[in-house]
Amino acid sequence: MTPFDKAILWQREHTTEPFEDLLAWHLRHGLVFSTPTVFLLAHETHYSPETNTMTYDLPPNTWFVPLAAATAHANPIAEFLRVATRPHAWAAWCRHNAERIHAYPWSKLAARVGLGGTTSVSSVAFEGRVS
Repeated sequence: MTPFDKAILWQREHTTEPFEDLLAWHLRHGLVFSTPTVFLLAHETHYSPETNTMTYDLPPNTWFVPLAAATAHANPIAEFLRVATRPHAWAAWCRHNAERIHAYPWSKLAARVGLGGTTSVSSVAFEGRVS
């Protein structure tokens, strides 16, 4: 099963929002990344570490990943950090459809996956894909 197929299946089994609607929204307003080993959706938002909440009313400081899937050997976080159009202070996601936000400093995640705190040069090719 491909990561794309895994993402469709997970979305259909765990949420009421149709996968197609989520994908369409991210095609218009976020980032869609799909390869044979990784599939993910991401968008920019503002995260408040003091309250562990996100909002769209303030300038973005976070990439939020609502859906990601990968093959056994791929690291979707490393791929996401590599292809994001620009780094932010935070990268965040919710695990297993839980409401608790897991947010991590961008620089620490990047260093952990060997990107040294920034995105790679290849991410420049994606500039402008996020509205």
